[in-house]
Amino acid sequence: MILETIPDVNRMTPAEKLLLVSELWDDLAAHPTEVPVSREQIAELDRRMEAYRRDPSQVTSWEAIQQRILGRTLSGE
Repeated sequence: MILETIPDVNRMTPAEKLLLVSELWDDLAAHPTEVPVSREQIAELDRRMEAYRRDPSQVTSWEAIQQRILGRTLSGE
């Protein structure tokens, strides 16, 4: 796959690889209409939206998730 096509990636440090992943993610986010989405992914998103509409109290906000993750990280230090 990509590692065989671009062997320089194998020589990158973990920090460089994380930076590359971040830059790739930002590039994808800048062009969302070009990102392929499968029928299965669309069906799953539709299922989740319907579940939310039925009972919004069962959903955790992104902010709450971030706080829970960061809270655990900070308290674990």
